Formats: sequence, C-alpha cells, structure tokens
Amino acid sequence: MAGGFCRGRAAPAVESKIFFIFSRSDRPEISIRQKLNKEQMEIPGRPCRKEPSWYKMNVSERQKMETINTPYDDTFRTLLQDCPELVVPLINELFGTNYTGREVVVSNENEIFLRNPEGKKEKRVTDSNLTLISLKGISKRYHLECQSTADGTMEIRMWEYDAQIALMNKEYRDGVLYVNFPDSAVIYLRSNSNTPDELKICICVGEKEIFYEIPILKVKNYTLEDIFERRLWMLIPFYIFRYEKELSQIDSDEERLEKLRREYERVAEMLDQECKNGRMRSVTGGALCELSRTVVEKLASKYKNVEKEVAEVMGGKVLSYRSKELYQEALAKGIEQGLANLAAGKYQRGESVEKIADDLLMSTAEVEKLLNHQKEA
Repeated sequence: MAGGFCRGRAAPAVESKIFFIFSRSDRPEISIRQKLNKEQMEIPGRPCRKEPSWYKMNVSERQKMETINTPYDDTFRTLLQDCPELVVPLINELFGTNYTGREVVVSNENEIFLRNPEGKKEKRVTDSNLTLISLKGISKRYHLECQSTADGTMEIRMWEYDAQIALMNKEYRDGVLYVNFPDSAVIYLRSNSNTPDELKICICVGEKEIFYEIPILKVKNYTLEDIFERRLWMLIPFYIFRYEKELSQIDSDEERLEKLRREYERVAEMLDQECKNGRMRSVTGGALCELSRTVVEKLASKYKNVEKEVAEVMGGKVLSYRSKELYQEALAKGIEQGLANLAAGKYQRGESVEKIADDLLMSTAEVEKLLNHQKEA
C-alpha cells in the first residue's frame, strides 16, 4: 500500500508538496478525523509521552544508550555481513513476504548523522540498511534493528533512522518531493508480557493522520523447532536468552547443566544436518556456531560452568570458519558479477540506463560502470 499526504504553506501561487511512501501492505490508509488532543492520544499499553526521554538526555547519555548493546549488535551485523542469505527468511517472518532465498542482498550505508537538541551532529549506526533484489530486478529496502531490551526510545530512534534512510533515496517528480520509507522492524532479544507486538507512530498534519507501524519479533517466542522449520537460523546465536533468568540455577545444578549441554549438542547436530542436505552453506554453519559461543561468553560471563559447556559444544563444531576472509572476497565478486549480468540482461531487452538504475536503486554512473565491465568481460 502506498499512502501519502501533501503538505503546503499558504502562498499566492506556490505550493510545496511532500509525498510520503509507506509500502507495507498491512498499513492502513490515511484517516481524516477530528485531531486528537496530544494528552488523549494513547497507544494501547503505551502511555503518550509529550516530551520523550530521548530528548531530555545530554549527548553523553544518548551516546551511552546507543552503544549499550554493542556485543549483540555486533553479532547481528556480523551475520548480515558474512551470511546475508540468513536475513531473507527473517524478512519473510516479519513482513509476510515469500522471498525464495535466491534474491541478492545488498548492504547499504548504515551510518547516518542527526542533529541533537543542542544543534550538533551526531553519528548513528543502524544495525541494517539493506536492499533485496529479486531475480526479476525488483528492489525493496529494509531496515532491521536488533535490541536486547526495550528502553522507551525505540519509536523515536526508528523514526529518525527511517526518515534518514528515506531521505537518502529522495527524488523530485513534477515539483513533488517523494521520500520512500523502508519496511522496518525491531528484533527484541529480551521480552515479557508487556512487550508490544509492534511500535506505533502517529504522524499528524492538520487533521490528516498516518499510523506508522513497526513490527516486533521476540526471539524468546521461538523454539528450536520453530527456528529450523522456518529457517530462522539468524536467531540461533541468541537462543541462550531463553535461559537468561535461569543461568544462576543452571550453573550450580549438574543435571540442569547437562540438559543445557544436550540442547546445544542438538543445535549443533541440526546445523550439521542442514549443511549436509544442502540447505545451508558450511561457512554459515560455522558462523552460527562461532557467534553462538561469543554471545554465550558475553551473557553467561558470570556463570563459568554454563560458559564452558556451551563453548565446548559450539567451539568443536565450527566449520572451517577461518576461511571467512577468502570466502567474503569471492562472495563480493559474485554479487558484483550478478548485478552486472542482471543490468546487462535488462539493457539488452531495451531498457534504458535510467530505468535500470531506478529498478536496482543505483545511480546511472554505477549502472554504466557495470555495463562497461560486463562488455569488457
């Protein structure tokens, strides 16, 4: 669904227009109704905040909030960089899409700059800003954030990130500024009965309103069977969060410790089987084992028995992950070659360079470079 509204200032003959594009099919159409008083507007389970705490923080406090979950953010980003195919089933789960897994995943610039309340620019790093390109050359942008705990600032941060991503790809058509927002979601590693199923933002312009909805995926809701049945393998490194509140008891109980070890042995065996039957690349299995061990070492650092048992299981199953750098170099060349082949095919079918650039979310110069390389090859 494409929803939008135009905003103009009163002027004798000039009107400025901005058209917002939200492409997710489950977002409701714009409703025009009596404008709500801000004190009365509430999202179920979430009281309205007239002055969000994010803007009451000073620079150092905001920077601390941005980096508090770095170890788990790094795991998420590493998986996206080294095993980009893992994000496709995750997107299917979040947005109800039916990608096949054969799509090209392109990581876009994830550093954005925002002005803080003091007027100074601050650098933010998103967990993911990516584009999926189908075999037919159709492109779609996505933005996913991995968050360990709800902190009351996610709506603001997601809106800021999404607005900046949209502005990176703005375009003017017939005097109208079009900003195309990515489909966005949050993955929560921790959750409870009060954690909502989605974040909601109401954009008000006069009496016009758009409800901007961001789905939430709660890792703790997924069993091993769910993860492997739906190929949500990207969640495996965070599986230990299911046991976070029990780690102290497990660490001092041999029976429970052995049960946890057997469960991770099962994880390793299931990963081995996925690799053997060709559903998963060996380098991906190795990455999942290695990063699972990394997350456990961080989360269970106070519980040496838990850390030791899981590390032994997952460390022993790392599948040639030392060859990662060579593999990544080959993968990068493969993606570039795939885009070059796709661009060349579209060009041979009579599509213009401008049309190809628009379809692949690239500049005309980048498309021309791909075509020249393909011609030389």
